[in-house]
Amino acid sequence: MKKIFTTVVVALASTLGCAQTTLWQTDTARHEYYRIPAIVAYDEQVIAFADNRSGVTDATSWGDVGSAGNISIEVRRSKDGGRTWGTAECAVRGFGSGGFDQSHGDAAVVRDRGTGRMLIMTGSGEVGYGRSRVTTPGDYSEALKVGRYYSEDDGHTWRGGEVTQEIYDMYRGHGNIYRLFFTSGKICQSRLVKRGAYQRIYSAVVTNEGSLVVYSDDFGGTWKPLGGADARPAPEGDEAKIEELPDGRVLLSCRRGGKEGRCFNIYTYENKKYNSGSWATAVASEAEEGGTATLNNNTNGEILLVPARAVGGKRAYVALQSVPRGSKGDHPSNLERRSHVSIYWKAFGGAEDWRTPEDWVDGWKRYEVTDGKSAYSTMAIGGDGTIRFIYEDEGVRFRLGSQWTEMYNILYRNLTLREITGGEYEYSKHK
Repeated sequence: MKKIFTTVVVALASTLGCAQTTLWQTDTARHEYYRIPAIVAYDEQVIAFADNRSGVTDATSWGDVGSAGNISIEVRRSKDGGRTWGTAECAVRGFGSGGFDQSHGDAAVVRDRGTGRMLIMTGSGEVGYGRSRVTTPGDYSEALKVGRYYSEDDGHTWRGGEVTQEIYDMYRGHGNIYRLFFTSGKICQSRLVKRGAYQRIYSAVVTNEGSLVVYSDDFGGTWKPLGGADARPAPEGDEAKIEELPDGRVLLSCRRGGKEGRCFNIYTYENKKYNSGSWATAVASEAEEGGTATLNNNTNGEILLVPARAVGGKRAYVALQSVPRGSKGDHPSNLERRSHVSIYWKAFGGAEDWRTPEDWVDGWKRYEVTDGKSAYSTMAIGGDGTIRFIYEDEGVRFRLGSQWTEMYNILYRNLTLREITGGEYEYSKHK
């Protein structure tokens, strides 16, 4: 395993401080399979999530929800900034008994910074995304289901259930959305917008009409479409992530369906009441030099804006976008194309520098986390400014039932902004 800092020329970086932990290990001989990391971090606490896909017996759609068998969501915790970890526990169990509780996966997670309450939104049931259909209004029997679960004790126990109808019904009569799920990983919580007991939360929803964004002012109790039910902020978007900009605007960063690089869009509120606004037009960042290019792969990652200071200079914000770089060539499988998980980074001086989606297209540099077969990743800022990074690596491709599939180990690593930017920037909490 190595770390590489890349601008135009690739150079090997220092490996000091590069210790990592395998949180979940795929073992094909023992039929133990894992995918889809998610993370919550605050102070010295790190809470990690992953799909346990050991119950999957067929590789339809690469073992996602909807495959034969069952999927559950597991959780592990560290109380010392990722140095040591407790054992894995089941957060939301898939029972394999059909219906909504057949499987639960692709956890989208958030911890309320005020109350400590935690929320997971899940893709659930026995129907996969590709087969999901809502042909009759109000009939969700053939749709990919949606689950919502809460924890009041830092993720030790979870309670909840199905919310499929209320999520799909947000868009009933607005287009023809017949499949959707909440994007896995980190749900974004606002630092500026508060309604009642909770700060606003934002999540991306993947649909057959592109990437949409929803928000909740009661911590997931009810959700509303950001920009209205007719808004389509990224029609070509696939799985996506959300980040709040320091002035309250909302950044959407999307995987592009069948295309290279990332897609960016920005939602701007009309005033400081944060009750209405509009989306700009989505733009693509796909150049190999200066863009967030991905080579022969289409995979989700994480977007994070870190308050920083140029070493020996002025304060700034550094955007981090994780995604596998991939590799050139004609590869027969996702596993060969998904590799070289990297963190693209770009420094911004202030609001004028990030105002439009076009400001996010170029100027990116790349830090390579691993040169292995690697895929999904997510990250959060720890209490000390460390980047808590969790990702899929050391992938294996194997025959499962009647088809081929891919699974990974789920790895955790602490990174610093100095490491990622090659010593140009360091974390600095802005007043």
